[in-house]
Amino acid sequence: MPSSNKKSSSRSTSGRSGKTTGFSTSMANNSSAKPAGSPTAYRQCNSTFGCKINSFRTLMNQTKGPAKQGRPTPSTLNSFANWINKGAIIQTCSATQVAKWARSANKDINPRNCSTTACKNVLGAKFGKAAIKAVARTKTGSFMVVTSPVVKGRTFNFPK
Repeated sequence: MPSSNKKSSSRSTSGRSGKTTGFSTSMANNSSAKPAGSPTAYRQCNSTFGCKINSFRTLMNQTKGPAKQGRPTPSTLNSFANWINKGAIIQTCSATQVAKWARSANKDINPRNCSTTACKNVLGAKFGKAAIKAVARTKTGSFMVVTSPVVKGRTFNFPK
């Protein structure tokens, strides 16, 4: 190892072990060093973090402000947070949207009195059971749905 190509600095050692108490760095004398990754390498991470942040923001909004309908229970919110930590995302949809998807999936549903179980069954029939993980009511009366971020190799989002 030629010493002319390396710069090295270290702080004093302590005791019998010979371990350093400070830090030790060694850098090549190369001014054209590039960062660890290019900006395109971080796009996927950026997208993943953005989805997670938005999902956690959706959960946080359920705990604040007035509630027109009943709020999700704390255990439901914790369960949804665990799904997010595993990589799932949270999307919301209204009872009207669920009723529209139920008609196209040949399912019977009452849009004025739709349960979370009925919503999960309709969404599972329409988009696939692997896509839909859990369903709960939001404080505004719509549905909060935990979905897989990718289904059959494509990013999954509810149609608008």
